[in-house]
Amino acid sequence: MQSQAEVRDQPPPGPPPPPEHGARLPWRWIVTALMLGFLVWAAFNVPIPVVYAYEPGPARDVEKLVEVSGERTYSSDGSLYLTTVRVDINVTVVEWIEAAIDPAKLIVSKNEVTGGRSFDRLEEIQLQQMESSKEQARVVALNALGYPPPTGDGAKILDVQEQSPAGGTLETDDVITSVNGSDVETTCDASQTIGAVEIGDEVELTVLRDGKERNLSLTTAENPEDPSKAYVGVFMTNKGFEYDPGVDVKFATGEIAGPSAGLMFSLTLYDQLTPEDLTGGRQVAGTGTIGCGGEVGAIGGIEQKVAGAEGEGADVFLAPSGNYEAALAVADAIEVVEVATFQDALDFLEGS
Repeated sequence: MQSQAEVRDQPPPGPPPPPEHGARLPWRWIVTALMLGFLVWAAFNVPIPVVYAYEPGPARDVEKLVEVSGERTYSSDGSLYLTTVRVDINVTVVEWIEAAIDPAKLIVSKNEVTGGRSFDRLEEIQLQQMESSKEQARVVALNALGYPPPTGDGAKILDVQEQSPAGGTLETDDVITSVNGSDVETTCDASQTIGAVEIGDEVELTVLRDGKERNLSLTTAENPEDPSKAYVGVFMTNKGFEYDPGVDVKFATGEIAGPSAGLMFSLTLYDQLTPEDLTGGRQVAGTGTIGCGGEVGAIGGIEQKVAGAEGEGADVFLAPSGNYEAALAVADAIEVVEVATFQDALDFLEGS
């Protein structure tokens, strides 16, 4: 038995030992699981703010969008389709990964889509481009059928590309009335005269700005869509446009915007006004801007448009020369045909 003194000489009890490491482990696992769960959720739901995605849009039967009066029209056994691109502005990490392995999708920067403009301004420009495209398609198709050309009061500028020869010199709403001394009645006059000069040469422009006439000079640059031609970097529409060929044409395009349906509009109108069936019973899709002389211009999103045409079950895809190789590379079961002009497209369809 211990004495009282011996009991008092023992050291006092120390603090309780700290909990073992294993006791804190469940909390760490919980926090880690929550963080991983959030990251997974974000990967599926949180958009990356600086990137967009081009995806296949719907293909539309153009005959159903075109109404012609004043002349007899003819139906076709097949169809002519315009193709579109859908722009996804809410791209997540998961969608970015999907696009990396899907050739029908393309990740692009926000600036590549908007060009630094607001969405409202971009939409306004594209809708105006669509109106110009429909107007030009009507002229090209009817001219090919022998109808007279249109007249106008000049080429009104819708938009100026900042990093182009026109940037800082021409302004939105300027009206070009003369190029190198030649009168400009329509956008065709302006674009054909500018496109005919040598790359790097100067062009002399007369423009109306705020009701006053100005004489301006620009040095042309290589056209990014057609390196063989000069350009100044403006989008134009017709001012005071007059065209009364005796045929009334209406295109019900709704929210479809941009200039890339020009070729298919012109082919469909031509097909409706001629007894021969251009389609030959086939499902024919295509894309491309249409120029004043029937030139077919390159467009963006060709891979997505080919995929959309294949999804619609089209047999043939008419691709601008500038997009032909890219279209051919992604085509699976569809025949891709290269066209540089409206006449090229007619020759292929009528001959096959």
